[in-house]
Amino acid sequence: MAPAKKFFLDGKRTSEREFANTTVRAPDTDLAEYERAPMQALSGYDVGEVPFVMQAVCYYEETLDVGVLERGLRATLAKYPMLAGRLDLRVPGWQNKGVKLTNDGVPLRVIADDDLKFEDLPQDYASETRRFLDFSPWIDVMLGDAPLFTAKVTQCAGGGSVLGVCMSHAVSDGQGFIEFLVSWSKAANGEAHPWGDPVFDRTLVSQPEPGQSVEDMRAMLSAEGFDNVPSVPMLGGALMAGRTLVPDFLRFPAGNRMMVSVNTDNLRNLREASGASNDNEALSAHSWLALADLCELPRGTPLEHVTVVSGRGGRTGLPDMYFGNAAIGVCTGRVSVGDYDSLAEVRDGLRPGFTKAMMRRNKYLMLTEAAFRAGVNGFDFDIMAFMQGQMCWCNNLVEIYKKLYDLDFGGGGPSLALPPELNDIVQIQCSRPDRSTGAPAGANGVEMFINLPPATMEKMRRPEAIERLAGARGIR
Repeated sequence: MAPAKKFFLDGKRTSEREFANTTVRAPDTDLAEYERAPMQALSGYDVGEVPFVMQAVCYYEETLDVGVLERGLRATLAKYPMLAGRLDLRVPGWQNKGVKLTNDGVPLRVIADDDLKFEDLPQDYASETRRFLDFSPWIDVMLGDAPLFTAKVTQCAGGGSVLGVCMSHAVSDGQGFIEFLVSWSKAANGEAHPWGDPVFDRTLVSQPEPGQSVEDMRAMLSAEGFDNVPSVPMLGGALMAGRTLVPDFLRFPAGNRMMVSVNTDNLRNLREASGASNDNEALSAHSWLALADLCELPRGTPLEHVTVVSGRGGRTGLPDMYFGNAAIGVCTGRVSVGDYDSLAEVRDGLRPGFTKAMMRRNKYLMLTEAAFRAGVNGFDFDIMAFMQGQMCWCNNLVEIYKKLYDLDFGGGGPSLALPPELNDIVQIQCSRPDRSTGAPAGANGVEMFINLPPATMEKMRRPEAIERLAGARGIR
C-alpha cells in the first residue's frame, strides 16, 4: 500500500504514535490521471454542499482489527468509487462539476496512544474529540487536493479503539454517509448491505423544467419565496453570531454544541402534554417552546420552526440507497416568540407545516436543486436567521444514526457513537447504550444536541435550562 498524504488538522497529541498510514483503493481498478479520469456527476445541491464535512466517532471496547477494516473498506470502495476519487470544480456551471474517479484512494491511519485509556474517553462531542478525526480542510477538498473520505483508528492503552471518520458533504448527506458505513461494516464480515447497492443517478432527483434559464429559475424560486439574500450581510451576520470559516465552514466552533438527555419518562410526559401523535411531533413542539423560553428574546421576535425532511423512501421518494444530498429544510412554522404558550398550542400550530413538508417534499427538493443551480441562497426558511442561530431548526435523526451502533467490524458494535457535528440547531438521536443495565441504544428516550451561537449557549448550559430542555421542568 502506498502511504497516504497528510492533509489533516488532526489534533495530534505528543503521546500518539503513528502505527500505520495506508491508502485504500477500490480493487480491480487502475489509478487514473486526474485529467483523464472519468467524472461522476454531482447535482446542483451536491455542489452547494462542497464546503461542509460530516464526522462520526465510535468507541469500541474490543480492539479493532485494522486488517479487517482495511479489507472491508477496499471491498466497499468497489461499490462506492466516488469516495476513492477527488473533486473537480474547475469549470464554471454546476453541470461541469463532479468527482474524478481517479482511485487516489481513502487514507486509513492508525494511531497508538500510550496515555489514553478507554474508560477515560470523552463522553460527548467536545473540542478534544477532534483528535480522533483526520479532518480534511474544506479548502483542500474543494481544490481536489484532499480525499473525500478519511478514516482514523486510535488504539487505546490497555485495549479498546476509537474509529473516527469524515466524509465530504458534496457526495452525500447524513443518510448516505451512514448507509456507506453500514456497507463497510457488512463487507468486513463478508456480508452485503441488506438494502442492496448504492444508487448514484442524480437524474432521479426532482428536476426543474428542461431548458429553464437561470432567469426563469430565479423567477420560479421568487414566486415560491426563495429570494436571493445579499452574501456579504449574511456572511457578516454568521461571523458575528460566532460561526467560523476554518477549519469548518460557517459552523459554530467544535465543542460548541451540548447534549441533553430526554429520558423515556420525560418523553412520555412531553407527548401527553402536547397531545402529539408521535415522538417527533412532541419533540418538535418541545424544542421550539423551550428555545422560545430560554433564548431570552423579546416577545414578537421571529423564531421560525424548520424541519429537515428526507427525500428518500415511500412510494414517491428516492431509493433508500440513494447516495447524494436529498434532505431538505422546510419551514413548518413562521412563528414568533410569544405566539404559543403551551405544547399543545405549538403542536396545533406546526401540524399544517408538517403536512405541507411531507406532501410537497419532492417539490421542495426540486426548488432546492434549482436554487443551487441558479446561484440563489434564499430558501423556504430565513437563511439570515439560520446563520445567526435565531431559529428552531430541528433534525430528527433517531432512526438513521441508531445504525451507528450496528457498525460491527467483527468484535461487536460500539459502546458509544457520537453523531456528526452538523449545522442543525436541534439534532435528535437515539439514547446511548447503558452499560450499567445492559439497555441497548434507543431504550431510554433520546439525546438532543443543541447548537446555538456561543453567547446563547452560555444560557443553555445553566442547570435550570438543561432541566428545561430535558423535559424535567417547566412543561406546560
